[in-house]
Amino acid sequence: MPHPLQFADSRALSAPFAQQLSTMPPDGALAWLTAVLAAQAPALRSSNASLLAYTGNPAAMAWIEANIASPVATQWGVAAALLDTPWPRIAGWLQRGGPHRLMALDTLLAYRKPAVNMAPLEQIAAPVLPQAPARAELDAALAACLAASATPRIQAAVTAIAKHGDEILRGGPRGVAVADLPRLYLDPTPFQHATAILAQHETVAAGMRDKLQNLLKGIV
Repeated sequence: MPHPLQFADSRALSAPFAQQLSTMPPDGALAWLTAVLAAQAPALRSSNASLLAYTGNPAAMAWIEANIASPVATQWGVAAALLDTPWPRIAGWLQRGGPHRLMALDTLLAYRKPAVNMAPLEQIAAPVLPQAPARAELDAALAACLAASATPRIQAAVTAIAKHGDEILRGGPRGVAVADLPRLYLDPTPFQHATAILAQHETVAAGMRDKLQNLLKGIV
């Protein structure tokens, strides 16, 4: 029998996932979410992958490593960064190649300093790369990655990582601990900088909605 949430995107999953987070321990919420994701098509699973981090369960990384597959959306890397994946593990993914290499690049980019083009919860969580390498080691790993495979997707990711390299390696405390990510998902407002980030996001979203409405009026 098909899973009732087989075709649910992140918006449709929001309410039932929040229910799980508020009533189940981290292992229970993770088991529920992975059952949903396992029933979904690869593209939809990839687009929903960042939800794994909000279980606040470090065990989610084992499921991610075992299930990452094409098409590799950036949400896999976002989840890995939110879950505090350290540099040595990321470096291993870069050498492994395939979907793991793409996830490694996306993970590194997700460790950059929070910016307005990031999802608000990611900005508030502000993950920081554990066991960050020296800049020379990062650059060498990126060069080896390009030498092994220089697809347009990889070239674009490497360019972006190089641009934000100092931010990715910045160190310091992260905004929200992994264990507190379920609380962040359920109610971000108590967390530091959340009010300003959410207000800025709403301003940007409102501007985009206005532009779309104006465009539609012009078409009509």
